Amino acid sequence: METRESERRDLVEKIQSGELKYKTPLWNYIGCAAWAVLCFLPTVAKFSGLGILSFFAQLSTIKFPSIVIYLSIALFIAATPPTISSVRYRIRRGGCHSEDDTIILLKSGPYRIVRHPSDAALTIFLVTIPIFLSKLIPFTILSIIGIILIIALNYYTSVGEEKLNIKKWGDDYRQYTKEVPRWNVVRGLWNLKRRG
Repeated sequence: METRESERRDLVEKIQSGELKYKTPLWNYIGCAAWAVLCFLPTVAKFSGLGILSFFAQLSTIKFPSIVIYLSIALFIAATPPTISSVRYRIRRGGCHSEDDTIILLKSGPYRIVRHPSDAALTIFLVTIPIFLSKLIPFTILSIIGIILIIALNYYTSVGEEKLNIKKWGDDYRQYTKEVPRWNVVRGLWNLKRRG
């Protein structure tokens, strides 16, 4: 018991010193801005009437059947509870009262289904927005590039967080990665059901 407390104090010190503090990388913000530009530039071009943007206003648009739009709205709504619950869970149970930093390896709540519930949910938000708004905002090849970019960016962010988590918890975290998938909610639910 004393060893655990000592380990936690050590983690707190390393987080406070910045050694093990999670820092959102600058490229994450740049990538989100690029996603927004790629997805919404054709709309800005269309409504601004600026000649310099006329090429983007003329891009071919992709039309989705209503069922795809409704499905994207449903996925967007379904991603909201995991986002809220995982942030609240980290704040309440992570030991630092922070939504980013924890000294306790969280393996329950939403973390028993996927290792990165917030990253997975954020990705669903950003992928579905241009789809369900496609009746109002042209969905073009730029939207596809933006979606691919945001999926890769968020996935890479999760991988980076895992490197930090391995530094924090070592073999305990490595074992957790074998039991719980990074983002695959379907597999995570299946594994949860098998564990009973």
